[in-house]
Amino acid sequence: MAATIALPALASTAAVADPPPKGVTIDVVTVNGTGCPIGTVAIALSADSSTFTITRSGMRADAGGTSNPADARKTCQINLKVHVPQGYSYGIRSFGYSGTAHLEPGASGTVKVSTYFQGEPKPEAKTVTRNGPFSGPWRTVIIDENPKYSPCGEQRNFNISAGVHVDLGTSDPSKPSYMTLDGKEVYEFSWKRCPIT
Repeated sequence: MAATIALPALASTAAVADPPPKGVTIDVVTVNGTGCPIGTVAIALSADSSTFTITRSGMRADAGGTSNPADARKTCQINLKVHVPQGYSYGIRSFGYSGTAHLEPGASGTVKVSTYFQGEPKPEAKTVTRNGPFSGPWRTVIIDENPKYSPCGEQRNFNISAGVHVDLGTSDPSKPSYMTLDGKEVYEFSWKRCPIT
């Protein structure tokens, strides 16, 4: 079952988003971690610059059965340079991510994702947990009605930090459990014009 998490915003401070500007581009600066070997992550910007999509493959945590202890936790850090036309700033209004899992009774799987601008403290991760018995796809959408915007007039890279962990708990250790973070993640921009100085 898909889950939706809405982050509350103060109506008095919520900004009205502007239309996407022209000339936006995204460069991948670094991709690091046990959960994203070379060639397993791709980034695509929509034609109207309203969203970008991350496609992952192979980010999977395994526990039990013949798996190694190190396989129970996988991480991935993606650092992006979003080139924004002068006079604009951006935030992330929403993003959705998904995967599959097979969790034996007593086992659990957790996915954590954090998004933040370079130079800022890493925020509390958005967390998805599935408890066994569970077998099938999962999906979560995060909605932020009052997003954090990039500083006007500064180039700050955008970080996406993700982790997948499977805990055997009280499950039979001879039986394998797994959870993945894969497929397409769609990130929706929120654009605004910077004050004229």
